[in-house]
Amino acid sequence: AMPDQMLHSMDLLAFGWIPEVWTWFYIVSQDIWICVLLYVMVVSKYGNLKLGKDTDEPEYSLITWFSMLFSAGVAIGLFYYSVAEPVWHYKGWGGARWTHGNKGYGNDNEDSIHALMVTWYHWGLHGWIPYTTLGAVLAIMTYRRGFPMTIRYCLWPLIGERCYGWVGDVIDTLSIMTTVFGVCTSLGLGAMQLNQGFQRLNHGFFRGVNYA
Repeated sequence: AMPDQMLHSMDLLAFGWIPEVWTWFYIVSQDIWICVLLYVMVVSKYGNLKLGKDTDEPEYSLITWFSMLFSAGVAIGLFYYSVAEPVWHYKGWGGARWTHGNKGYGNDNEDSIHALMVTWYHWGLHGWIPYTTLGAVLAIMTYRRGFPMTIRYCLWPLIGERCYGWVGDVIDTLSIMTTVFGVCTSLGLGAMQLNQGFQRLNHGFFRGVNYA
C-alpha cells in the first residue's frame, strides 16, 4: 500500500500542484529565452559565431542537418500528437485544460482556438527554444573552448573552477536524471501509441488497455 500511496502523491504533485502553481513561471521563462536568443542572433556581435573552430567546415549539408534536428526534436510525437493533441485539448479528454465551458469559454470556436494555441505553444518556438539554447551553449563550450561534452562546463562562465568539484558532479547528476526522465516519457508515450494502434487493429488478438 505504501508504494501505491507514494505514487499517488507523486501523481498529484506532478499533475496537480506543479502545473497550477508554476505554469506561469514556465511560460515566462520560455518567453525570456526566446527574447534573449533573438537578441543574440540578430542584434549582438555573436549572431554569426560558428559553433566550432573558425576553420571548421560543416560535416553535413543544411538540409541533412535540419532533417536530423527535426527528427530528433519532434521524434515520436509527430505522427500521433500532430492531430491528437489539438483534439485532446478541444474535447477535454483525460483532464485536458481547455474543455468546454472551462474558465468561461463556452462555444466551439473559442475552444478550438485555445486548443490550437496550446498545441502551437508545445510544438512551436516555445517547444524548440530549450533545445536551441542548450545545444548552442554546449557546442560553444565543447567545439570552441575545448571542454568535455558535459552540462557542467556549460556553466563554466558562471562557476569557473568549481566545475571540477562536487558542484560540477551535482550538475551532471541532475542533467543525467532529467535526460533519463525525458527519454522515459517519450518511450512511454510511444508504448501507449502502439498499444492504442493494436487495440484499433484487432480487439480480439491484443488485449491491451484502451487509452482513448
